[in-house]
Amino acid sequence: MQDINQRSEDCKSSIHRFDSDPRLHFSSLIREENLGRKNFINGCNYVTCGGVDVPVIVSDNGSFVTLKFSYNSTKCTTRIYCPLDEVSGHDIRTSVENEIRSIDGNKSIGELFDDYLEYGTGLLATRKKNASNGKDYCKRDGISLDEPISRLAETDELGRTLPERWEELYNLPHKMRQVRSIFGRKNLSLFKRKGWDTTYFGNFIAFVPQSVVSQPFSTSDAEVEHIINFFNRSKVDHPTFYDIYLLAFGCGLRQSEIYQVRYDDFTTFNGQHYLNLPFATKRTKLKGLNGHVEKVPVSQQVFEHFTSRNLAGLVINGANRLHKRFIRFLKEEVGITENKACHRLRKILGARLATEHGIYHASKQLRNSVSVCEKYYSDLTSHRNELMV
Repeated sequence: MQDINQRSEDCKSSIHRFDSDPRLHFSSLIREENLGRKNFINGCNYVTCGGVDVPVIVSDNGSFVTLKFSYNSTKCTTRIYCPLDEVSGHDIRTSVENEIRSIDGNKSIGELFDDYLEYGTGLLATRKKNASNGKDYCKRDGISLDEPISRLAETDELGRTLPERWEELYNLPHKMRQVRSIFGRKNLSLFKRKGWDTTYFGNFIAFVPQSVVSQPFSTSDAEVEHIINFFNRSKVDHPTFYDIYLLAFGCGLRQSEIYQVRYDDFTTFNGQHYLNLPFATKRTKLKGLNGHVEKVPVSQQVFEHFTSRNLAGLVINGANRLHKRFIRFLKEEVGITENKACHRLRKILGARLATEHGIYHASKQLRNSVSVCEKYYSDLTSHRNELMV
């Protein structure tokens, strides 16, 4: 390497070597302290990439500093938004390192989650949940979001890939399925178009998350009778809770649907009573249906209860705060101990229909597929095999 005095004209500042990545090193020509002096602007720093010195031009623009360099035939310009007096060697090192990783398709894990959140497939709420779970796993395992995505391709001392390690250590199969969906086929196509090196995602692509085996739903005649009798006795003292109960236990609505129902959504067609749901539901979101109106069969008792009022607007005026009070009421007064106590009312309706009228009718009422209803309610239906043999 040339003597420092011979380089004084073309290299006014430099940064100490660093050890974060063996391909990237700044040469230590002049002490880092000189970087902050005004008379060291428009100088160059050297970065060693794959054994090749890459000059980085540092320019002072007053309120920000500009870094210019070329790497793999790509000209790069990036900014650090603070005065030169406040710029440290670490700032320059990090900025150049991020740009080089970006060119190589080896950007940071945090940037991966950000790109998925911004451009990934699926609903935004789902993407937020998946990205949040990915960040949570990294935090649990002590992995910084500033680390390059090549970290995702590593194995631990036991030979486990990251998803295998997380599954074994934390045993959260539902969260692992959500994180795995970040690396689905459509998202991989997106990452490739945006210049990511998707070979680093191989461990997640090949990973098959555990499936949670849900037990079939079960209830009893005694529970059904208790719930019906309790609310019949309580409808005068708790009229709003009684309305919520009818929409859940009598119509099979989900929490998100109950508080969007309007009085004019009740209708009659061919002598049968229905509740129209002209808003996005879980089913329409999953199937990507826009402007689709779902029809929910309702009994004459439920139909007359709501239509006899001759009112307009929302049936239930309230949302999260009211629903929390209703959940507390179900647990403390009715004795339903499940965490999703209101959802149990919907499931009991499905169980009753499956028992008395068959899986198909339960499927139509709950707006679930027949296969889903068979999975959860088939044990409740009595067999018809009384044939002579």
